[in-house]
Amino acid sequence: MEPIKIGWLGSALDGPGGGYDKIHRLAFDEATEAGLLDRPVEFVLHGEHGLPHGSAKNATDGFRYLVDQGCLAVAGAYSSDNAITVGPLANELQVSLISWCGTERLQGEYCFRLGNGDCGGDAALVVAWLKRQGHSRVAVLSEIAPNGEEYFRYFRQECRRSDISIAAVETVSQSPTDLATNLTSLRAVNADALVYMGYGMLAAKGLLRRALDDLDWDPPRIMSTAFMWYLAGFDYFEGWVGIDQFDPSNPLVQGFHERFVARYGEDPPMWPNAIPILAYDTARVLVEGLFRAPILSGPGVKAGLESIRFMASTTGGPRTHIACSPYEHGMFRGDWLLYGRVRNGALEFEGLFEPAE
Repeated sequence: MEPIKIGWLGSALDGPGGGYDKIHRLAFDEATEAGLLDRPVEFVLHGEHGLPHGSAKNATDGFRYLVDQGCLAVAGAYSSDNAITVGPLANELQVSLISWCGTERLQGEYCFRLGNGDCGGDAALVVAWLKRQGHSRVAVLSEIAPNGEEYFRYFRQECRRSDISIAAVETVSQSPTDLATNLTSLRAVNADALVYMGYGMLAAKGLLRRALDDLDWDPPRIMSTAFMWYLAGFDYFEGWVGIDQFDPSNPLVQGFHERFVARYGEDPPMWPNAIPILAYDTARVLVEGLFRAPILSGPGVKAGLESIRFMASTTGGPRTHIACSPYEHGMFRGDWLLYGRVRNGALEFEGLFEPAE
């Protein structure tokens, strides 16, 4: 029987046999053992090489290549800039794209989102944390990036709603020439806390940590889901609270970890962190889309994905679930965004969202 082909496009992949490929295969093999898949599945992996370091053309060419190979659905275009670029092509070719992006600008019949964050949701959680901590006057480092501007738009709205004053804003590129000078200007206003709204490269490259150390500045500070770039090294994020998706009390997390270790004799990549469990849930969602598809075609898998309801989620808090429907393709429900903190070079669970009022 000819195998079903599933495409993987993007920087979250580390190639055949890598840690994330192992996660995807674990989920599909478990589904086969459970009787959810009755024919073989072939993975087609393709590097995205998209924005911001590559090009938009690389991302769209990669998606088109996977479709030409016969893939019925594609997971990838994980960042907002690439999702915005690839989304229209998914709609045109009628092959579902499952992205981890946080932008609301991924839209259309064949665009699905298992968000590794959410521009509006991140902002709401950041402001709720500031309010609960008693911080009423904040300084903001705002990054020029597709989701950086979207974050800030929502952040201003939430601050206005919660009566939090933005004392100063420094706007920077993803590769600023002198970040310490920007932070010096923010420190000068004597705000209660520092907020970073951006994609995360400033932190992942160690620029934020270095600038704060150079200034000997250790303010209360929080960032968006840029926080999950802790994959680049927990030491770069020392002292930061951020929006995360890893909750060790979620009962599905321990089971996933135990099965991965039993199968491969090692921890998932950079364990513990949110990205392996998100990769696992992405593969599980693709399985459900195939299982529920009325016909094994692009439109059929789309219909299958749209019929998912109350699927238990490994990502997020214990009561997070995954669901979809026509015209509603943001698939996480419940406490799928939460708080983490890096302290003494280790990731800590900071808590679930709680209303500030």
